[in-house]
Amino acid sequence: MFKKVFFIILAMSLISSSAFINKQTSAVEELTYYAKVQESGKYFYSNPVDNDESKLFILPQTYFVYITDNANELFYVAQYKDKYGYVKKEDVVVMNGSPVTPFASRTFTIKDIDGLTLYPTPNFSNNTPLATIDYLTIVSTYYGDMPGENIPDLNSPWFYCKIVQESQTIYGYVYSDSCYKISSIPANNETFEIVSSPTFESPQVQDASLSEVAMAFIVIGVSLPCILIIYLLIKPTLQKTKTSTSKKKTRKRHGDYFEFDENDLN
Repeated sequence: MFKKVFFIILAMSLISSSAFINKQTSAVEELTYYAKVQESGKYFYSNPVDNDESKLFILPQTYFVYITDNANELFYVAQYKDKYGYVKKEDVVVMNGSPVTPFASRTFTIKDIDGLTLYPTPNFSNNTPLATIDYLTIVSTYYGDMPGENIPDLNSPWFYCKIVQESQTIYGYVYSDSCYKISSIPANNETFEIVSSPTFESPQVQDASLSEVAMAFIVIGVSLPCILIIYLLIKPTLQKTKTSTSKKKTRKRHGDYFEFDENDLN
């Protein structure tokens, strides 16, 4: 019985130690940052290539992008709202802090009575419509402006935005001149300590790659106190059992060699 209890608790201690090690390993995370867009005209890219085809939209000035890694020498891997992409390293300032309002918010309403077409690129010509946004629809997920084909003499930008139709999420461009009630974007004055040389590799990452021998020593080190406590708990019971067994053996020897019966005298 004691052996079963002993091995059960021992197994639990080993599992606990393994969980402890896994917890320490999983606690090692890659470093991430927010980077501020200090100047106007800086783009969010779909690919880490500096060409017009990769440009998705102009990032709102004074707001942030969330950067998670180096894509190459020129670009960071980045996220803006729910869009994943890239930003040029020279276009943003990496900071050590978490802004309360990292991304710009803007809403606009469709004023074209026939609805407004959502396009995959910011132009009218040689373009395949993605969807039609109904008249007076309020679009609330705006990402940024984008230059493109214009109606003559208007020079209006396109809006890169997101809509949901029939449970389908669609990203694309609408011509801003067909929109009204366009909310303004206030400047974001949040600022933090500048990180001049961001690194995305945690200093603790070496601790996570322990050798098998080191892992074994850690398991033993965590398990030994548990085993000692178990031994101290069951030691009195083992001594009591040993004493009881010894007494039984002694009584048996008295029975074999020294038993005295008064009836033998008659």
